[in-house]
Amino acid sequence: MELDLKTFVRTLKEKDTKKAKEWLEQIKNRVDFNDEFGRGYLLALRGMVAAREAGGELSVINRVVNGECKKEQVVELVKSMHERLSLNFRPEDEKGFDTALVEVLQEFSGGNG
Repeated sequence: MELDLKTFVRTLKEKDTKKAKEWLEQIKNRVDFNDEFGRGYLLALRGMVAAREAGGELSVINRVVNGECKKEQVVELVKSMHERLSLNFRPEDEKGFDTALVEVLQEFSGGNG
């Protein structure tokens, strides 16, 4: 999906979940989330916000934001998620979810994985 995630990622880094939710509301007006892929994508983004609110130590997004994952680990996770995305039998909502995770992690790692 072609979204500029810089603002969203910045709000996650700052743990500003209010602004993250506002950003999610803005993109809902610009992107069709009525298909399975879009719903999975949005679910992943909402889950990241919820994880930041809850502060769970085991959450991937919290571990990345808190610096508990080295850049190499993030790059390896992105690579693994790309492999999952290439599996044709996976449902569209799962592909949307994984795509959102990949794109956010790529933004965190500063590269295109």
